[in-house]
Amino acid sequence: MFLVGCSNEQEEAETAKKNKSQENSSFQEQLENLMDENEFKYEEIIDLDIIDDYIYSVTVNFNGGLDLAIIKNNNGTLKWIAGSGDATILQYEDSRYVYLIKPDDPEVKQVNVFDVPVKSVTYYHQQTESYTREIKYWIAYTEKEPAPSVVEYIKN
Repeated sequence: MFLVGCSNEQEEAETAKKNKSQENSSFQEQLENLMDENEFKYEEIIDLDIIDDYIYSVTVNFNGGLDLAIIKNNNGTLKWIAGSGDATILQYEDSRYVYLIKPDDPEVKQVNVFDVPVKSVTYYHQQTESYTREIKYWIAYTEKEPAPSVVEYIKN
């Protein structure tokens, strides 16, 4: 006769160790570790916005495109929600919609979404020692699902 038993003690210890490790590492390291654990491939995190319990991240991918990710902060513990390569809109359950706008027209000086001005980001991505590429985009966080028809481009 064999008697086999199992316990959650090891699993609980591993979870506690992971949570303690998250507390001791920097915020940036926590984000990078979480992205790596979820196989979200990126070259560099270029923008972060924290709204309510959500962290919205914009990264440059290895092809030079922009990717979006959403992470939830549950009382100091970060939880992966969603990530998408070359996406322009991303949302999950009760998070806001994140809308990445990259106009083709270099004369655009401001972008409004639902008649509200949105954040402009200019990032200089050093691709080689002698070449730096300017990446310019606007980013909106909305409660309602955005569409191209609610975007207004303002030029000088």
